[in-house]
Amino acid sequence: MPSLSASRLNDYLGCPHQAALWLAGIKPAEDADATLQLIRDKGFEHEAAVLARLEERFGPAEHIPSDASLADRTRLTREAITRGAKLIYQGALIKDAWLGYPDFLVRNGDDGATTFEPEDAKLARSAKGEYVLQLGIYAELLEELFGIPVQGGVIHVAAGEPVPFDLRRTRFILRRLMRSFERFVAKEKRATKPRPCAACPQCDYKARCESEWREADSPFFVAGVSGAQVTKLAAAGVTTLAQLAALPANAKVDGMGTETLEKLSAQARLQGAARASGQHGFELLPYARGRGFAMLPVPDGGDLYFDMEGDPLAGEGLEYLFGIYGRLNGSHEPAFQPIWAHNPADEKVAFEKLMRLLIEQVRRHPNAHIYHYAAYETTALKRLAMRYATMEAELDQLLRERRFVDLYRAVVQAMRASTESYSIKDLEALYWRARSGEVRTASDSIVEYERWCLTKDNAILDSIAAYNKDDCVSTAQLHAWLEKLRPPGINLEIVDDTAGEKREQSAERAQLEVRKQALAVAVRTCPHGDARMRDLIAELLWFHQRSQKPGWWALFERQAWSEDELVDDAESLGGLQRDTSKAPVPVKRSFDTAFVFPPQDTKLKVGDMPRIAETIGSAGTIIEISAEDGRVVLRRGAKAPVMPDRFSLVPAPINLQGVPEAVLDFANRFVSGASQEDQALLDILMRSTPRLKGRTTGLPIRQPDEPLTDAVIRAVADLDHSYLFIQGPPGTGKTYTAALAIVTLLKAGKRVGVSSNSHKAINKLLAEVDARAAEAQFRFKGAKKGNDGKPETEYDSTNIVTVVKSEDVMPQHSLVGGTVFHFCRDDQRNEYDYLFIDEAGQVSLGNLVAMGAAAANIVLVGDQMQLPQPVQGVHPGETGLSSLEYLLEDRATVPEDRGILLNESRRLHPALCRFISNAIYDGRLGSHPSTEARYLRLRPDAPGALRPAGLSFVPVGHDGCTQSSRAEAEAIAELVQALLAQEVIRDGSASPLTLDDILVVAPYNLQVNLLKQLLPSGSHVGTVDKFQGQEAAVVIVSMTTSKGVEAPRGTEFLFNPNRFNVAVSRAQCLALVVHGAQLLEGAWTKIDDLRRLNLFAHAESIALNRP
Repeated sequence: MPSLSASRLNDYLGCPHQAALWLAGIKPAEDADATLQLIRDKGFEHEAAVLARLEERFGPAEHIPSDASLADRTRLTREAITRGAKLIYQGALIKDAWLGYPDFLVRNGDDGATTFEPEDAKLARSAKGEYVLQLGIYAELLEELFGIPVQGGVIHVAAGEPVPFDLRRTRFILRRLMRSFERFVAKEKRATKPRPCAACPQCDYKARCESEWREADSPFFVAGVSGAQVTKLAAAGVTTLAQLAALPANAKVDGMGTETLEKLSAQARLQGAARASGQHGFELLPYARGRGFAMLPVPDGGDLYFDMEGDPLAGEGLEYLFGIYGRLNGSHEPAFQPIWAHNPADEKVAFEKLMRLLIEQVRRHPNAHIYHYAAYETTALKRLAMRYATMEAELDQLLRERRFVDLYRAVVQAMRASTESYSIKDLEALYWRARSGEVRTASDSIVEYERWCLTKDNAILDSIAAYNKDDCVSTAQLHAWLEKLRPPGINLEIVDDTAGEKREQSAERAQLEVRKQALAVAVRTCPHGDARMRDLIAELLWFHQRSQKPGWWALFERQAWSEDELVDDAESLGGLQRDTSKAPVPVKRSFDTAFVFPPQDTKLKVGDMPRIAETIGSAGTIIEISAEDGRVVLRRGAKAPVMPDRFSLVPAPINLQGVPEAVLDFANRFVSGASQEDQALLDILMRSTPRLKGRTTGLPIRQPDEPLTDAVIRAVADLDHSYLFIQGPPGTGKTYTAALAIVTLLKAGKRVGVSSNSHKAINKLLAEVDARAAEAQFRFKGAKKGNDGKPETEYDSTNIVTVVKSEDVMPQHSLVGGTVFHFCRDDQRNEYDYLFIDEAGQVSLGNLVAMGAAAANIVLVGDQMQLPQPVQGVHPGETGLSSLEYLLEDRATVPEDRGILLNESRRLHPALCRFISNAIYDGRLGSHPSTEARYLRLRPDAPGALRPAGLSFVPVGHDGCTQSSRAEAEAIAELVQALLAQEVIRDGSASPLTLDDILVVAPYNLQVNLLKQLLPSGSHVGTVDKFQGQEAAVVIVSMTTSKGVEAPRGTEFLFNPNRFNVAVSRAQCLALVVHGAQLLEGAWTKIDDLRRLNLFAHAESIALNRP
């Protein structure tokens, strides 16, 4: 086996075909590159500077000669480590096939070799995933060779402070990837094929692969086709562009919509014709209202053309050049103005300068617009406005006035072009000249900018600016060309049923902004609290506004999307048509009308009030929805406008009602002097330890050997205008415990409020209170604030009645349930002795501040390690955190002096609980003794994937799957049938496993629907959100996506540790994880991705009994 290294591992992860070519001894075409030599030279300089700094701290380094043989280098490194050298430079480590050359090995203490950690110098401005993998390999070698437990490592980047890493947070995914690479290298035959991927632009074999695709007439060259679609086409026997072009109109491809297939086939035909004639061409598409040419305003002399250059791998990303072209500052001739930014501080200044320039241009030219190509520019501007909390109102004004015009949208909706992509560079073949200059692509721009960072040669900046100017001028040329092509009679048509509504709100927004600015100054300069808390409160004044903005921005963006894009967007519901088999049903002064839609994944649910994408007017309220049946029922007023014949639904921004005003009221009280009614909230914001009557702060809240429920009830009762956090991991009875505490308070004559992020969670806790009160033979009067016409918000029992108006909550109601919209009201302030906030990990800090003044004491109930809060927008500092994320900072479990951890699960079998406890809860979660007596009794012929209890991973071979996988669904169907032949043991008694003992969890609704089709009737199938709080003997988790790097909604959704925790912890005995065999393969360039994948890899290692 050849020597394996971190760089070879990263090559393999980026593209297995590249690794296969290397292993086969195929050398890439050599292309001498002076830049590479420059980078090497600068790298040596940076490494020498880091060495000098480390020697200042640790004394002279033990130098391992880099020109010595590998055997000598490894021997000398071993001897230096054995002697306990404090600093080793250019060491060498080798174990079996793995080889590593850490720049530095540092001994951080006086314990000899037991504290060595690897450190590397990298000529980059920020750390990357590949660097962390490299450190991890060094750590693995140190542990295996010397028995040194390595916990951390350091990357010395070219700018800024050294970046430390806890390598334990990526250890399991690293080992998983290393084993995968070892298996790949050990194969005699590696049947890889070249596929376009993210590694292509920097790959030495790029020309070779492109040549193969050209020779094979690959469909990869069809504009707009995805890798997953090429896989589906190949499965249907369509393997060339010519075959795709020749498909008949009635052709079918499994897993691909008819309209999508027709569009790809037409695109292939046009490209094939251009290839045959040697001339590029285009064809105009049929006119659609508000689409294509109808998106273009009347040209104006003040129009601007805008393009940005950004580096996505620089920390949080850096927009290093803002380019504007047009008649600026009253000039009669167009000119180009570059605005540079070389660090975050520059970026903020450059963004502000750009925004002032745009606002001034619009002032001079009231009919001017800002043209750009594709969504990058406006997306980046929104991100910068919220990241730096600056120019938000100005950007909002430009967006509301629709000043930005995306020519990419106009092009793809107006025409079909014969180019191999719809990038502006490819389209230039239709309307402009060929590009010249050293920088010709966005990737070139990033590489050249990184080169400037090393050399500070301003000629490089000039080259990048010239490229950016070309982009701006090209955008202007494209605009002029489109205007020449615009058919007669097709003018700008903005369909907006909310225009009047926005005009009315504009003046109110301006007045509110003045109030908030003045109040923020008062908060920051008042004498109360510390500077950190004052800044937090000041920024929270804009929290709800920032949370709402992405919803409004997305609403107008989606209006320009095609139906195909809306079908693919999980937030929306695309392609609705009237269900002619069902007549509208009158309901009071409304009608319930049924519509059908094509297969798709959607987050829209019953009770939502979406907008119509084409008009952004109200679509009414969703009364019924079934993604499985492709049917939705909308309730609309009898006088509502007639629906279009075919339309799509998009989510509507939430109406925040009085919530933001409540935050302003709190800030005003804070400025005037903290009052007693806000003390509990202030304790949370200060992260103070809770105040309990008769107890010294700082001591553990739960006394030694005190029963958990007793400790909670006592601590809650003893709260002294303060707060308490009750953390409830899976199966620990947090709802039961909270209900016991509430009943105790009610019996003591206290008035209690119950809130959460959803009515479902509130109602669940109210039902538990009812049950515990019944056990105690205790009656009380309570109210639940629901919403008129929304049954899911109601709760009625012998003790509790639903009211639809907050004014109908009476003083005699000793228990009141409601969302933040109820408890933020001024008439609810200081009305309760206690406010219990359930699922507090999903409640934003902003909402907590809005309703915190309702009660003297606040009890937070939940678990920040389960489903996270659904927050939108980019929020400065800590303002975007949930209540629990803020309170606990990065801790997985609550400290003993801050709250009580319910540390005994009555659900999880010890075999499952051990993993969840160690991987997620700091090893503090145990299982109740009774759980060991609950397990599966398996027949001798049971499949190998089944086991009595614990974790089991089931790999399934599939490719090209994103939101649904038939292969996984069929494998799960087989597992369910096998499980139904087994028994479950409970307290010594055996009973057959039934469908009620099995939960099947999938990440996407399309997979849920497919599973429902293949599984027996009565099966329990849903997304993890549906099953939170539920449990069963067995849980089967379908990961669905073939490759994690291609996951819809990204790894932050599919591999979210909180969601994975909730999914597997629904199981009492056995959790089965069914996944694509290549799920973890791919180029993991982001450190956060590696950390997310680590939990999955950790679980897999436990299931496979691997270290």
